[in-house]
Order: sequence, then C-alpha cells, then structure tokens
Amino acid sequence: MDHLMASSALWAMHPTFLAAALKQSGVEALLPDALRAFAGSLSGQQAAKPADPIREGSTFIMPVTGMLAPRGLGGSTYYDTIADRVREAAADSKIGAIVLAFRSPGGYVWGCSEAGDAIFEARDAKPVIAVADPYCFSAAYWLATQCSAFHCTPSGEVGSVGVRSGHTDMSGFEDKIGMKTTLIGSHPDKIAGHSHAPLDDDHRADLEAAVEESNVAFAAAIARGRGMKPSDVAAVHGTGKTFSAPRALANGAIDGISTLRDVVAKYNTGRARLSLMRRQAAAMDLARAI
Repeated sequence: MDHLMASSALWAMHPTFLAAALKQSGVEALLPDALRAFAGSLSGQQAAKPADPIREGSTFIMPVTGMLAPRGLGGSTYYDTIADRVREAAADSKIGAIVLAFRSPGGYVWGCSEAGDAIFEARDAKPVIAVADPYCFSAAYWLATQCSAFHCTPSGEVGSVGVRSGHTDMSGFEDKIGMKTTLIGSHPDKIAGHSHAPLDDDHRADLEAAVEESNVAFAAAIARGRGMKPSDVAAVHGTGKTFSAPRALANGAIDGISTLRDVVAKYNTGRARLSLMRRQAAAMDLARAI
C-alpha cells in the first residue's frame, strides 16, 4: 500500500485499524527496497490468503475478511469478488440462503457501493444473512446492512459508520534532510494536494466535499438496506462509534445475537429448504405466465 496515496484516499474503515495500516506503510516507504524485503522476511509477515466460500447443505457461506479494496489495491478481500460470488450464489437454484461471515475493519470507499448493490439485489432471490464474526466495521458494515438480516456473535462488535480522508505534508521532513521537490503540472489541479507542501484551503475544501458526498451515500445505503429514513440512520447506527452486540440490538442496528454456527443451522433446516422450493415454484409459475 503506497502511504501517500493511501493517506488521501477515501476510507470507510475503523480508525484504529486504519492508523496501524497507514503507520506501517509510512515506515516501509522510508526504507530502501532491499531493507524493506529483509524486514518483512524477519517479521514473517505475509499477505493473508482470502478464505474460500464453503457450502453447508443448501447454504452458501462466504467469509468477508480483512481490509476491503477494489482489485488492484492492497486488500484482503476484493469488492468485485464479493459481488461476483453473491450474484452466482443468488442464481444457483441449489442454494437456499447466502451467509456473509464478516471479520473486517472495513476498507476503501472505492468499489463498496457496487458490492453493496449486488448484495441488496440478491435479496430478491433468497435470504442473504450477515453475521459479524466477531467484528464488522465501516465499509464492511455498509455491506452487512444490505443483507436481508444482520446478526452479531455474542462477543462481537459492529459500527464505525462514516468516511475519512487526509493529507500527508512531507515538506518538514524534506527540509531536515536537505531535499527539495518541485512539481510541474499541465494545470494546478494536476498537482493539487501534493505531499511536498502544506494542504491549501481549496484542496482541503475538495477533500471535505468528497468525504461528505461518500458519507451521504453510506447513510443512504444503510437506509435502503434497513428500510428506514436517511435522517434516522445516525440515531440508530451512530456516526463513527462502535457498539457491542447487546447495544447494537437494543438500538435496532442489528436483528439478532447469534453465532455463525447458529445462523447456518437455522437456514439449513427442512423448513428453510421447503421455503426455497416454494419460491422456485412460484418463480417458474410467474415465468410461464409471462
């Protein structure tokens, strides 16, 4: 993850997790390539491999873990992968329910709304259930609220609604090491907000407008997914705070406190499979009538 690019990106991510990620990328950016690789080998750190979806009876279980990102940027789970697999499961007549198992602090705003749309559309075909197992924050929360129902494991935590961005001013550091960077662009807009000088008022206003625009979209998505007015979202889902499972349930932010195992068991019952058969029969009757 490029530190300077990441610091100015639009994020929907738990602040503690984001601060740690940005700090790590900032330190790595100051190291020569060879030393960076050597430090990584000493720490034993490797990119986590995303967990594969599994089938439990007629239930499709997809883990949504780690930092969420559009393909091409560093992350643990890609938004387009979530969208593609949810669409495939929704179209599979042998799958009765889709369970998204969240263990994510959130991630980039870029790509989140599209994945959320795919989840929301899948609800027309079959139940899509979100489970915070054990935490679901920011962009992950955005996606979870698009499901038919949202549960949290008893010891879990959810929330951290909101969007943030920022700016890194490297000019003081460059002064100390005797470095001076000069940027030349076809227009001032092409180099606006660069890291070699303090942030000017115009670009700060642009960043604030982008954050507000994305935050409005976040609230609108929650309102759609949870069947409420956008103006009521903050009172129920918060404006950046996180909530334990009991508090989230008391607020009406989630639908139940259940473990992932309990949710999967519920949707693997004979009654659930019978409901799927009835929905499929109704869909076939409608198709013949058309």
